[in-house]
Amino acid sequence: MKRGIAIAIIAIVTFASFISFPIAYGNEGKINIVATLQIYSYFAKQIGGDYVNVAYIVPQGEDIHSYSLKYEDIEKLDHADLVILASSEFFAIDRDIKEKVVDKEILDFENYNATLYPLGNMERNVHGYWLYPSNVINITLAIKNKLEKMGPQHRSYYENNFLKLKNEIENTLQTIEVLKNESGMDGKSVLLAVPGVFYVVKTMGLNVKGTILEGPHQFISENELKAIRKEIENGNISCIVNAEGLQSSKAGQIAIELSRETGVKIAYIDIFSTANYTALLLKDASILTGTNYIYSYGMEKCDYGFYILTTILVVAIAVILAYIAYKYRKELLK
Repeated sequence: MKRGIAIAIIAIVTFASFISFPIAYGNEGKINIVATLQIYSYFAKQIGGDYVNVAYIVPQGEDIHSYSLKYEDIEKLDHADLVILASSEFFAIDRDIKEKVVDKEILDFENYNATLYPLGNMERNVHGYWLYPSNVINITLAIKNKLEKMGPQHRSYYENNFLKLKNEIENTLQTIEVLKNESGMDGKSVLLAVPGVFYVVKTMGLNVKGTILEGPHQFISENELKAIRKEIENGNISCIVNAEGLQSSKAGQIAIELSRETGVKIAYIDIFSTANYTALLLKDASILTGTNYIYSYGMEKCDYGFYILTTILVVAIAVILAYIAYKYRKELLK
């Protein structure tokens, strides 16, 4: 009897070893998605909603060019059902991930039907292309289509989420159009500190005169800087646009020096927040159209009258106090 039970257990274990059970990473039954960048995990969550678990690799604010995969990143990828890349053509980390996840469902740049625009010497600027509204719609459409294939039973749910996000983006763009018209910023020219702010600036209808950082570790030449200074002095550049958090970077320091030399102002926009894409668009539109958010580091006229008046007042008080002290001392010596 015992021998029969033992044989039955062995048979069950052997049979089970041939069955492929889904790995439960998070809640069971959900599609596990890992994206290179946090904003892609946000897009995936917007479309997948209750039926997906999302994670990302590169921490916000870190340079995608210099980030290397860590043990915990490999563990995330091992549990992924779908991996979403920014572009394995342009980013080394995405190429590395793509080589490691050959057995996974993958979305990559070629799946997004995204448009890249030229910037300076770059024929196609890939940096921050995921911030451009039409590209966001195409990226989320690709995610929707992939999720529908992986979970066809939730097709209508994914479709509704996509249409909701698309409608939200279109309404936000209408609001931005009003801001542009009221501020008079539409069509004005700016200098970029880094390529990553380009697609936000383009959304605002601003012209780009150049960029301080022209590529990974490639900066604007001295001759180009002289030409930029001339453009600023002639009033052809409204402001410099940099990203929040990059003030202390080399490009950020060059921008500040230009501001000190010429008086041109700097607008610091947000390209890293991912809690809500449309809120991010509105925030940056408000920054670029609102002078209260724009900083100047130099060339401001100084109100010398105020300082002269203050100095006279301080001297007068000092004289009065000295006279009082003198009279008090004289009384004591009587």
